[in-house]
Amino acid sequence: MDRDALHRAWVAQAQADADRGIIECRICKHPAPLDEAITLWRNGFLVFAVCDRCCGSHDVMIRPTGAGIEVRGMSRGPLVIRGTP
Repeated sequence: MDRDALHRAWVAQAQADADRGIIECRICKHPAPLDEAITLWRNGFLVFAVCDRCCGSHDVMIRPTGAGIEVRGMSRGPLVIRGTP
C-alpha cells in the first residue's frame, strides 16, 4: 500500500470512528474518546487527531501549506528504550 492509499484508509477509518465518538491517536496509535482529544477537521472530514495524553508530553505544531496541512510533533522528554534483561 502506498503512502497516499494508507492516508486515505486512515481518513476513512478515522471518520467512521469519530462518528462513534472515538479517535485513534496519530502519535501513540491508541483509541481515545473524542472529547479527550484535539482534532483537526477540514471540509467536514477528520484529518488529524491526537489524544490529550500525547498532547501533554509532545509539542504539536499544525500549519497550512500549499500542498495541504503540515503536522509536526516533538517529544518534550527523552525516549528511553529498554531491552529485555
